[in-house]
Amino acid sequence: MVNEHLLGEIARGIERTLGERRHADRIIERLLRPLPPHDERRALIAQTMYSVLRHLRRLVWALGEHETFDHQQIAACIRAWWVLEGIPIRKSLRDGVPPRQLLLKRWNAPPTRAVRYSVPDWLDHYGVAQCGEQWESLLAALEQEPAIVLRTNTLRTTREELLSALQRRGIAASPHPLSPEAITIEGYVNVFALEEFHAGMFEMQDAASQAIGHLLSPQPGMRLVDACAGSGGKTLHAAALMQNRGRIIALDTVTWKLDELRRRAARAGATIIETRAITSTKTIKRLAGSAERLLLDLPCSGSGVWRRNPDGKWHTQKDDLDRLQQTQRELICRYLPMLTPEGIALVCTCSIFPDEGERLLGWITEHLPQWLVLDHGRFEPDRHNTDGFFWARLRRK
Repeated sequence: MVNEHLLGEIARGIERTLGERRHADRIIERLLRPLPPHDERRALIAQTMYSVLRHLRRLVWALGEHETFDHQQIAACIRAWWVLEGIPIRKSLRDGVPPRQLLLKRWNAPPTRAVRYSVPDWLDHYGVAQCGEQWESLLAALEQEPAIVLRTNTLRTTREELLSALQRRGIAASPHPLSPEAITIEGYVNVFALEEFHAGMFEMQDAASQAIGHLLSPQPGMRLVDACAGSGGKTLHAAALMQNRGRIIALDTVTWKLDELRRRAARAGATIIETRAITSTKTIKRLAGSAERLLLDLPCSGSGVWRRNPDGKWHTQKDDLDRLQQTQRELICRYLPMLTPEGIALVCTCSIFPDEGERLLGWITEHLPQWLVLDHGRFEPDRHNTDGFFWARLRRK
């Protein structure tokens, strides 16, 4: 049964996420660190924090309050969520929370679409302008709690062997159709506590993100540059697709992400990855004409991954979108010269918005006529039940 201390910890975590624009997954990681791997509170903390961030405006409406998003209101939203979900809580924690029947009545009658799907009003207007009639369908998909999806590390095992190992542990696991390495897990499982994870047999990675790796089609022996590598989910997949033969240079401006990539690569047995921090334009210029494959996973709104990171819709501001779109154009101009004459670049954004997809591609064709668009497409949360991605493949004319 939950108690006041746990409530306060989660409320402070959400308050920091909103007020300080902290990443929720980092705060959850800190909250879970002291708990044993199989402690049932781990699932409760993670699911509560993500769920309240996902449904915040609707919960405030169900409570019959005006939006302040202060500590007291966030704590009330957590308690209301527990009541709605039927989670056993102490009687003292129910004080001030309307009866479940009244909560449900208001929960089921939100006054606007923005409240129903718990997005800021400005974002709702922007989404309509960008996505038209599909906007509500996308919001409904992004509101759902995502399944856990794993990527089999084929440097260590096969999907069939990993499925068998998971099923022997009593974990409900099944193949995902979008990628030959993808596995879907039913329900909550602390996969990071599994022996198979520590043995490097899998990583957590959405199926659409895995499909991006196959679209890039890196071959053994190639030289590949991942120019916005981050902590390296797609980098590690590329190493596996290349059968650990060739060379991958992983670039990023954030050194702690590259540190994490090196740790993950060691666990995965991916020995062909070299990390380089981008400290100046010289880092980029030295790689001119060297890449047979170039992955440009550009910084963007992150709107395509709001199912997994619902804090993103609260962090994003209109000014951020304008700035990000300018950054995307600058990085494309800066990084495309890394390609060899016959090389292929895959440009992608984890965004549902055309400004960061089709219109970005239109800008490329208008301003960079020396580059040929081979093909492009989307993975969409409402149509594919995955994270949202736009992708395009380019090569020199």
